[in-house]
Amino acid sequence: MNKQYLLLSAALLLSGAAHAQGTELFFSEYDEGAHQSGVNYGGATNSTGSERALEIYNPTTSTVNLNPYSVRRYSNGSATPTEEERLFRSDANQVSTGPNTMVPRSTFVLASGEASLPIIRTRANQFSVGHAPTTGPTVITGGGTVYFNGDDAMALVRYPSGTAGTGPGVIIDIIGVIGYQPGPSSSGGTGNWSGFNPVDDDNSTTPPTHVYVLSANQSLVRRPNVSAGVRNNPAQASYNIATEWMMYSTAFNGAGGTSNPGGQLYDQLGQHNDYPSTGPFGTYQTTISGTLEKFNANISVYPNPAHGTATVEIKDAKVGSVMVMNNLGQRIGAQAKGAGQEKLQLDVSALKPGLYFVQIWSADGQTKIYKELVVQ
Repeated sequence: MNKQYLLLSAALLLSGAAHAQGTELFFSEYDEGAHQSGVNYGGATNSTGSERALEIYNPTTSTVNLNPYSVRRYSNGSATPTEEERLFRSDANQVSTGPNTMVPRSTFVLASGEASLPIIRTRANQFSVGHAPTTGPTVITGGGTVYFNGDDAMALVRYPSGTAGTGPGVIIDIIGVIGYQPGPSSSGGTGNWSGFNPVDDDNSTTPPTHVYVLSANQSLVRRPNVSAGVRNNPAQASYNIATEWMMYSTAFNGAGGTSNPGGQLYDQLGQHNDYPSTGPFGTYQTTISGTLEKFNANISVYPNPAHGTATVEIKDAKVGSVMVMNNLGQRIGAQAKGAGQEKLQLDVSALKPGLYFVQIWSADGQTKIYKELVVQ
């Protein structure tokens, strides 16, 4: 018998999800260059063809410790990480350049260690280590992650243990679809995450040109209305990268047009200026605060380990939703309760033994905590 949770209030759950804005890091730029190996594009050396970078944004009002965070690459449709690296603020030699933190409203650029373009090298906060297999202080699995092609899914991961690579990680953002390799695109290249967006992204008075988004040979930024990452692996049949991403520079003159690798720009790398300081539900809240600490202290999950059932006890806290998640950040079930002192019984009898996370949102959708739950 498959385990199901009773959804007591769909409206409350949707409200909590809608208010869950700006409380966690997310990917804000994705650059996969079309530059050719052996050609000089203005750098100190010829390009290796690996002009690639990822940008991560901190939308919160707190300084965030990067020690629990990593980036994963799922190469060629793999359902398991082929490479994973810790986020570590460093120079090209992986030497620390200061506190491993992100201040509020700031970006962190993880770039290919083989990038030659000055704009990428000067704006990088960390250089990805060499191709797998390789070792190093930042390597969790395989080797460098920022050698992705347009058909590789990428994930931003946070480890509840506080140290990336220790214990299971929770996926907090995904680019692409994990476990699926896209085929050729009708607008150039092979193996692209692609999508059409009818909006005039460049706000020009001429007919829109920046409407077809590809994960290869383009520089992409997250749309200004996106303030949280993709937590659940998208369905491959309906995935449209243009829903959350827009292209601001391309190596092609029009969709499927003449290739011009040297014309692809990266001038928005290292900034995310379009992100608003306030959202549709008011000022974005900090992830570390007295409110969060109090909310966390008033909620407990027991017994732990659990067998058959587990109890979520809520004291003097207004809870909007309770969700059980696996270590990929995928929802296993959901249940919503009201305010006051309550006990929720979770049926875990159908879950396989292992570590899970109970995600609890406040009723106003501004505070979120995770409680580990071991199922025997």
